Amino acid sequence: MTKISEARRLGGYGLALAMVAGATVLAMALREQAGVANLSLVFVLPVVVAAVAFGWGPALTAAVSGVAAYNFFLVPPLYTFRVADPANAWALGLLTLVGAIASGVAAQSRRRALAAQAGADQAGAVQELARTLMGAADREAVALACAEALARLFGAPAVVLAEGPESVEPGTLEPLALAGGAALAGADREAARWALASRLPTRGGAYPVSEAAFDFWPVVTRRRQGAVLGVAISGGETGRPAQPERLVEVVGAYLAVALDREALAAEVLEARVEMAGERLKGDLLAAVSHDLKTPLSSVLFSLQSLRTFEAEHDAATRAQLLALAETETARLGRLVEDLLDTNRLDAGAVRPQAGPRAAADLIAAALDQAAPALAGRRVETEAGGGARSLRVDAGLFESALAKVLENAGRYGPEGSRVLIRTGGDGDHGWIEVEDEGPGFAGAVEPLFGRFTRGVAGDGRPPGLGLGLSIARGFMTAMGGRIEAGNREDGVGARVRLIAPAA
Repeated sequence: MTKISEARRLGGYGLALAMVAGATVLAMALREQAGVANLSLVFVLPVVVAAVAFGWGPALTAAVSGVAAYNFFLVPPLYTFRVADPANAWALGLLTLVGAIASGVAAQSRRRALAAQAGADQAGAVQELARTLMGAADREAVALACAEALARLFGAPAVVLAEGPESVEPGTLEPLALAGGAALAGADREAARWALASRLPTRGGAYPVSEAAFDFWPVVTRRRQGAVLGVAISGGETGRPAQPERLVEVVGAYLAVALDREALAAEVLEARVEMAGERLKGDLLAAVSHDLKTPLSSVLFSLQSLRTFEAEHDAATRAQLLALAETETARLGRLVEDLLDTNRLDAGAVRPQAGPRAAADLIAAALDQAAPALAGRRVETEAGGGARSLRVDAGLFESALAKVLENAGRYGPEGSRVLIRTGGDGDHGWIEVEDEGPGFAGAVEPLFGRFTRGVAGDGRPPGLGLGLSIARGFMTAMGGRIEAGNREDGVGARVRLIAPAA
């Protein structure tokens, strides 16, 4: 970097002398057409150009060399530095004054232009940082945007360190982002820890860690998160910038806000998860307290009646009470099984073993499982065109289809028809269940949630409201899907289970 800057500086002086040489040749060519005094204006041009392009030094060099060339080649006696005519002496003096003033004004304009350009670059870097932070999704993205902004603002390596979210010991820093070719040494980490602990900035190569290469500034957010910004500016060839704190504080403020926003978003998400868990617990408790209490009460009543009034019950009454206890025990078992299936889906413990299964066999097995709920309903099967076999896990698919059939039996009135259709299209086959119940009163998608019932009020059929949720979970695990809606004639609902064809 030093060699490049030195070459650029020397190049400015060389180009200034070259422009003076060109002006001299031009003036000698115009000597016959213009007066000598007028030719002095030709040498003002290299002074102005050198001042604007290269600064004060090359401009002054162009002014002095221009006066010398003008005197040597154009002012009589030629090819000497003596001046015979006083008028020419005044012309030389005026040229020197004009050159000095022009070089000073042009150099000042150049400095202001460079300062304005630097300010515009800084403003652009800050604006770009703000835009980037708006879309940053995590701490690493936030830190990288800030480190890159610092590297652009100062043209030097930059780093962002922060306390880990799970840090047990306060002041433990980890580098989140490096930019501009930054590399941290042990001394730099020590200086960063000192800056955060003391809440004071440090300077590279100075107390308290003289071996550190970076200047560090501490950043403490409103939510008590600690971070440190580092820039390697103290050892640069151009020296440490004047008042770098202003720019660093701007970036630090953006960093603090972004870190707090990320922490707040994490807390909000955690709170939402906790609220969802509490709501799920409440729903589960409400469902269990109502739907599990009824079969337990029925079983307890039957057993107590058989025991207390054993001598007074005839054979038919005892058989009726035993049948009631058996039916309610089976219902209780299905409710517990639904809860266990829901837990399996939550834990990701469903591992399908897919294979070709005939649609008729799947329907027959599901009808056996749903037989109690379908009692008193007419079940009909209608085979359509397309796939006759599905590539599914038999146990999972039969359970999902049984859940749909149980819903059809629960919501369909006594004596109504439950129609089972099969078919396929392309690479998928399906089994569809239609009932003659009330259908879906509103949007269908919410009914696939847990503990959601299709009918509100005390007159709704018994159950936990897990059937469709479990069915969708099983179908999704097998690479299939489930669709639901009302029948086209408006009487009843239809639910279709779609799976890959065998």
